[in-house]
This record gives sequence, C-alpha cells and structure tokens, in this order.
Amino acid sequence: MDGFHLNKIFTAILFASFIVLFVSNVVDLLYDPNPHTEQTKGYQINVEEHTPTEVGSTEEQIDIEALIVQANVTKGKEITKKCISCHTFEKGGANRVGPNLWHIIGSKKAHLGDSFNYSKAMLSKGGTWEHQDLFQFLTKPQAYIKGTRMAFAGISKPQDIADLIAYLQSLE
Repeated sequence: MDGFHLNKIFTAILFASFIVLFVSNVVDLLYDPNPHTEQTKGYQINVEEHTPTEVGSTEEQIDIEALIVQANVTKGKEITKKCISCHTFEKGGANRVGPNLWHIIGSKKAHLGDSFNYSKAMLSKGGTWEHQDLFQFLTKPQAYIKGTRMAFAGISKPQDIADLIAYLQSLE
C-alpha cells in the first residue's frame, strides 16, 4: 500500500468519527433525558441553632466553686508547666512574655499597670480576677478577651482549671 491509500483510510476513519460526534451532539440537543431544572441535591435537614449566651457556658453551667473545693494544689502546680515558658509565679518574679502571676486572684485585670506591656483588650477589660473570670479566661483566652496577646489555646478540662486556680490561690 502506498501513502495515498493510507491517507484515504485515515481520512475515512476521521470523517466517520466526526459524523458520530456531530450526530451525538444533535441528539443531545433535541432530547435531553436530564432536564436542567432547579433542583437541590441532597436532603434538607433542619438543625436548631444554638448560641451560647456567655463565653464558656455550656448546656449545664459548671460550678467552678465546687470544683475548686475539690481541687488538688499539687496537680495545679503540675499544670503550671504549660505556663512557665511565659509566666513566673514567685513573689517579685520577673515578667516574661506574660506577666508574673503572684497574687493574681482578687487583683485587678492588667494588675501590673505600666510595668508590663498589656494588650489594649486586656487593659480595657476592667474588673478583678475572680474564680469565674479566671475559669473563663483559662478555658479560651481569645474568646474571653478578644484581642489578647496570650497565644495559649486554653485548658479543656474544668477540673484542671480548678486545680490551677487552687494553686494560684495558694500563692497568696
């Protein structure tokens, strides 16, 4: 076979392919088994929205005072290992990335004033560090004081927070 016959065979195959493609597209235009109507895929599931009223609030309110009564100061001191890279706990201890936490319970928020560079959010929070405030702050610092510089994610177990608060209270 010479090149001329091969070209005719190749052209015939190519032409037949184009005919099949053309007929297929025309048929799809004339008859569409899946009409394009506005349908929602999936199932509609109605979910009741739940918005907590306060940071740290849950379905059943946690009684932090009852947890503190049962708290273990020794475990609280162990938990401070998460904190010592940024905070000190000794009386007159130096400030690090975070302020010294000696005698924090009952003290004003941003209690060191000008001797530590607090965020504007912390300075504007106001009030004193009571058990409930510390509990909410230690659960999720960014949620309790939006804009705080504290990069810590928080402590998830309420009893661990109570143990830590009991340790902080023992420093007085």
